[in-house]
Amino acid sequence: MKKKYICWVCVDALKVGTWKQAEALASKWIGKYEKKPIHLPSWCRWMPSKIFAKLPVFLKNMAVKSITDPLPDIIIAAGRQAVLVALALKHGTKTVVLMNPGVSPNYFDVVIAPVHDQVDGKNVICTQGAIHAIQPEILVFPRTLEKYTNPRVGVLLGGNSVHGTYKDELAIKMANDLRTFINLNSALIGASLIITPSRRTPLKWLKIFERNLDGVSYWIWNQKTKNPYPNLLKGVDAIIVCEDSISMASEACVMGKPVLIYPTGITKLKFKRFYQQLFARKHAQPFEIKANLNNQLVLNELDKVIEQLNKMNFFPAKNPT
Repeated sequence: MKKKYICWVCVDALKVGTWKQAEALASKWIGKYEKKPIHLPSWCRWMPSKIFAKLPVFLKNMAVKSITDPLPDIIIAAGRQAVLVALALKHGTKTVVLMNPGVSPNYFDVVIAPVHDQVDGKNVICTQGAIHAIQPEILVFPRTLEKYTNPRVGVLLGGNSVHGTYKDELAIKMANDLRTFINLNSALIGASLIITPSRRTPLKWLKIFERNLDGVSYWIWNQKTKNPYPNLLKGVDAIIVCEDSISMASEACVMGKPVLIYPTGITKLKFKRFYQQLFARKHAQPFEIKANLNNQLVLNELDKVIEQLNKMNFFPAKNPT
């Protein structure tokens, strides 16, 4: 449905993972779009959306006065502050909100939220995980990594967040578990580990891995060169993902390869719900030393979301320009 409608992608300025989701939707559904990083005034920046929704119109307008007219045909909003922008501008444009908006979905035209967020409504499109732009068919495994012997195991590290802190003891345990995993699993004898940290991974972890993986064929991204992710997913035979990143887990599951979720101590219920669904639908499995390495079912929610959006036919009744 790539007609020439004007689209803004509004996301809290520093939410890197959230930007990826919102832009993936805008790019494949709309085509061209304008990025609008959102950084609202301090008086309303942390205001709960339920309270902001009840503010007088003049206060809402004051909060978003830095966002210039004319308004677009559609706003795709993601993040706490971006939801407030969608609330303030919803009478002049169509609004699509990603993830739980913290307020009734009825304030918006569409809400796209993962099942584990438990958002209900007639205008809610539910997904099993995070949406993303990864297309396995166009990935190219980096030539610089081809020297690492097959089979290869991709390891996607998470890191510190509001959900928990990565301690050194966890790094030591994970490094030892990875060593044991490739040594005791008959399908992985002689395997190489292709390890990529995220922007949240403590730098100390890389040193700990280097000390504890001595004698193992491995490669760790040093965070100084271009990150080979997600292209590295193309050339690995199995993928291990730290449980603190729902986005990375969702991205790994698009490959249809064995995906194993490594426990990092996350206790938040929405994570538990997400992984229970992922395991039940055979998109992934819990990490175990002697895990079954059969391929998993592909999880690709973006195409399903766009199909449902197109069926809604909620765009303005005008000829595209």
